[in-house]
Amino acid sequence: MDILDSEKRRARNLIWNAAGDYSFEPDFKAYDEEGRADLYWNSIIGAARKNFGEEVLSPLLGSFEGCIDQALYEELTWIAIENAVFLRESGSRPALPALRKSYARRVVALSAGGPTDRLMDVLTVAHFRRALGEDTALKPHDRELLDALEAPQDLDGPALAAYILDFLHRYFGFVPQETQAKEAAADQKRHFFFGFHRKTKPDLPAVRGFGYGFGEHTDFSQGGGKEAGPPKRRITDLTMAQSEAALREYIQNFFGPPLYEAREMSQREEALCTDDHKGCHLYYAKGGDELDTAIRGYAGSQRRAALKQMEKNRAAYDNDLARHRATIARLTARIRNAMMAYLQPTVVRSSSGTLDAGRVWRGVYVNDDKVFSKLLQTDPGELSVDLLLDGSTSQLDRQETVAAQGYMIAESLTRCGIPVRVTSFCSLSGYTILTRYRDYKETDANERIFHYFTTGCNRDGLGIRALGRELEDSPCEHRLVILLSDAKPNDVIKVLRDGTYCDYADDVGVQNTAMEVRSLLHRDIAVICVFTGDDEDVPAAHTIYGRNFARIRSLEQFADTVGTLIQNQIRGFGS
Repeated sequence: MDILDSEKRRARNLIWNAAGDYSFEPDFKAYDEEGRADLYWNSIIGAARKNFGEEVLSPLLGSFEGCIDQALYEELTWIAIENAVFLRESGSRPALPALRKSYARRVVALSAGGPTDRLMDVLTVAHFRRALGEDTALKPHDRELLDALEAPQDLDGPALAAYILDFLHRYFGFVPQETQAKEAAADQKRHFFFGFHRKTKPDLPAVRGFGYGFGEHTDFSQGGGKEAGPPKRRITDLTMAQSEAALREYIQNFFGPPLYEAREMSQREEALCTDDHKGCHLYYAKGGDELDTAIRGYAGSQRRAALKQMEKNRAAYDNDLARHRATIARLTARIRNAMMAYLQPTVVRSSSGTLDAGRVWRGVYVNDDKVFSKLLQTDPGELSVDLLLDGSTSQLDRQETVAAQGYMIAESLTRCGIPVRVTSFCSLSGYTILTRYRDYKETDANERIFHYFTTGCNRDGLGIRALGRELEDSPCEHRLVILLSDAKPNDVIKVLRDGTYCDYADDVGVQNTAMEVRSLLHRDIAVICVFTGDDEDVPAAHTIYGRNFARIRSLEQFADTVGTLIQNQIRGFGS
């Protein structure tokens, strides 16, 4: 089957997102029965790399090269890997159980087209029936086979490879290299006695059957597998060994030209990428909509996809234009009322200032010297707001919503005369990328917020720390940071804790992000969060932002909820 290049790119993206690594070419990609990139399986493939490592998976799959039953061994191996990966990842990836059940229902439905005795089909259907909580209807021997095939979650990469090879040896007699040698020797005997060869090495196309769909495989005989080692890592459609220079070029081609000169970015990186963020890098991008047609390959396709998302953001906003405009009007009124109540000059009685003729009698008869009035100034122009948008892949299904929310907040602040700056952040291969959509003085640039798009991971702590450095340029005494985030930090660069490297995710990522937020608060910078995550991430949002966050469940709630958050902070500035 011919797979469209667009589906190949999508499969690659899904794998990279799940792996948290964008610097390699996947050895295997999965497609459904119609040739579309399979969301569930490609997520499993990427997560398998993250959990077990390319240095384990590539030689394992390469060890089947040349066997008569190569395709069977490959599919059995992926069922074993799928089970182990799902058990490991389902607790930290809320969408994974739903994706698995959806895929399982599809497998069961497709299998109803007709009975089959093919072992792989029998085991695949039974495995996914079990995932749905249904009876597998297997014969005792096949049930024993499936029980042994479904690998547990508590194995590291080498142990998982040993587990799978042991399974294949016990039930199929497979031994790497030895099996290939025996099959070749048997073929020679057939030729000697009967005068014909049975082709030992199967003529398998790169794209071949996988379950009830298709899989695209690396040809390990051409540079992969145990003998030759894994394929070279690459970051574009052109094969090239990864280097920092190549990665920076890719990021620039994808996100656009840098906001600062190389020397300035290097100085910021040296100052900010320390302690928990040691080993990380920074890139500051201009959030434009330019397309350099000279950029080819994967970076060019990614840039074009980002520009297409910008069009979708604007179209989604315009499709509900009346309600969005009404929301801006309500939010503007809420902010303006808060400014009038808490940031406008207040008249107080004083012993000096402007004489209040109506109170002169109090100085004569009750010895009250506070017969003057004085204005206590709290200039509303002394407040600036920084809007920080989480631009990671976890926001993929909310891109239009986040863009609209960011625009409405920025537009409301602009109408109130409050300087606002808008930035998004994400991370790719260890680089935290901050994309600037508009600056404080660019009062007519709110439309650029629709350039928002998502990709990669999110190192929230470093994004917030880098923004804190940017706040040194704020022209105002009072500073407010508003984050649109799902409170789910996750990045590929690990954190060193007590001599052990820990994933920047879950508690480690949440605690680090909370610490960076506290660092801003200690500098009298207020921080609030418009929470865009799921129910299970609410405790993380509490840990990071305390009470200064709110979840928006509908557009009707938006103005009042966000307005209340901002009003509470303005009240604090005015006290």
